[in-house]
Amino acid sequence: MRKTLAAAIAAGSLVSLAACSSGNGETGSNSSAISFAFWGDNAEAATIKSMISAFEKANPSIQVQPNWIQSDYEQKLQTSIAGGAAPTVAVISNTALPTFASAFKPVTVDTSVYYSPAVAKAGDVGGTNYAVPFVAKSKVMAIDRTSFQKAGLPVPSGSKPMSTQDFVTDAGKMTSGTGSGKIYGSAPLWYDGWLMADGGSYYSADGKQCTMGNAAGVRAAETVVNSVASNGFAPTSIAIQGQDMMQWLSQGKVGALPDFGPWNISKIAALDTSRFTIVPMPGLGEPMEVDSLGISKSANAAQTTAAQKFTTFMSSNPAAQNLMASKTSALGVPVVKSSLGAFKSVAPKVNLQAFVDAVTNAVTVPYVKNKVQIESTFSTALDSRTAIGTGHEDPAKVLPQLQAKCQSMLDAAK
Repeated sequence: MRKTLAAAIAAGSLVSLAACSSGNGETGSNSSAISFAFWGDNAEAATIKSMISAFEKANPSIQVQPNWIQSDYEQKLQTSIAGGAAPTVAVISNTALPTFASAFKPVTVDTSVYYSPAVAKAGDVGGTNYAVPFVAKSKVMAIDRTSFQKAGLPVPSGSKPMSTQDFVTDAGKMTSGTGSGKIYGSAPLWYDGWLMADGGSYYSADGKQCTMGNAAGVRAAETVVNSVASNGFAPTSIAIQGQDMMQWLSQGKVGALPDFGPWNISKIAALDTSRFTIVPMPGLGEPMEVDSLGISKSANAAQTTAAQKFTTFMSSNPAAQNLMASKTSALGVPVVKSSLGAFKSVAPKVNLQAFVDAVTNAVTVPYVKNKVQIESTFSTALDSRTAIGTGHEDPAKVLPQLQAKCQSMLDAAK
């Protein structure tokens, strides 16, 4: 799963962040100026800065100081908040929001603005909205049509997801050869994503019970483990270490690339679109990240007013949302319907509607306190003990044990 969260400010330290924002939300001597913290690579940062420029053009009395954060984002953001130097506005993912909610002001979210129920609820923590939706990062699957055709298989639909069982069967049929010349039906599966795609989940719908150790969780883990066995349909993590799976797809070394995020749009659009395209993830799809915009609790009245105008513009105004994707870079999928045409136009031959459908149909993940810590602990143990990572233990034995550990952490967080 691709997720680069950062926190060294563009200048390379917290000093620049602190210079732009004091503990009471002031930015410099101009009470109508605000600071804005975000992460991303060079192209993504350029996209966000273009959105900032669009806002400043529409609101000339408000200056936005960009704080481009390039590594250890959450850690350094937490440090800046604790040190009284929080940015006025910060991008925050829905997975991290429960940890940061206490640092943000409650906000009003007009849920009717957003076409996806999951997006509309992304800023909700315990019944209160602490952030305004900004960008959706849904997952799809990139495919090489010729791999399916050579194996005598139908090319997957661009709108109707394959079943998870059909995908496993087809991936096996597309796999051939041995050693360094082996052709794989699929790139490696991501357990968390496959768990949801195959009907499982980390938690019960109310977020009170850990469920990854039940039959669905074990089934998903066994599929991932079997896929990287010597007779499996996906390469091991060791075999692909340091290598680009998009390159493997373009070279015909893998037939399908699940867990395909919108940041790869420019890469697949540069290939032969008569051969390569994107389709829905199999089954129920993978978890979707939604990045939202939180306003610092320490912002004063003038800063808060300016920040509210800024977050509303960035989250719902086409002048900003239309810039979400270009031929060279994509932050993700727009969260407002009026900007979807602009999004799909950047690569009209690559079925970008699949990304939009994934946003529309995304499952809302329940609010869980200490979610990041719980899931990090679980994933680390799962990787170390089973062949999903470097271990050798049976998932059917390991997962119930890890579920019990998850439940104890979940109960302690209440």
